Amino acid sequence: MAKTSCKPNTPNAPNASTNFSLRNLSGIINLLLSVFKIPEKPAIPLPPPLIMLGASLRPGLSAKSIASRIIARQSEAGRVTGDVFSNSPNTEEIMELIRAEEMVNALQTEAVVQVALPPGIPVTTVAIGNLGIPTVGQGATTGMAMGNGIMT
Repeated sequence: MAKTSCKPNTPNAPNASTNFSLRNLSGIINLLLSVFKIPEKPAIPLPPPLIMLGASLRPGLSAKSIASRIIARQSEAGRVTGDVFSNSPNTEEIMELIRAEEMVNALQTEAVVQVALPPGIPVTTVAIGNLGIPTVGQGATTGMAMGNGIMT
């Protein structure tokens, strides 16, 4: 009786040639090529009203909450957490807090946000015209605009 094998025929399915093996040259080449792989789907942009609502509801960055989430997930990697080997505090957990504090500090003090606004953004104005009658004007921007900001 003939042996049958079941191989995936989709181009994105994992196969033996996409494994990251450092034992042979093809594995090393596949590893290097995967670094330069462009994602297939771009991120879906959020609508402006959702961004305006969501931004005010976010709590902001907290080094202690980031460190506690990392420490809580260390058991997934097989690491021992807590004060298990001595009566002193676990230095690995203290280092996680220091790492998180440094990352949050760098984001809050050194990160720059750049925004590019394309031409064609609708603009509506309301003004008081002759005789006190409100006048509404509508149009669109004609040039690109750039803006900078900081993370808080």
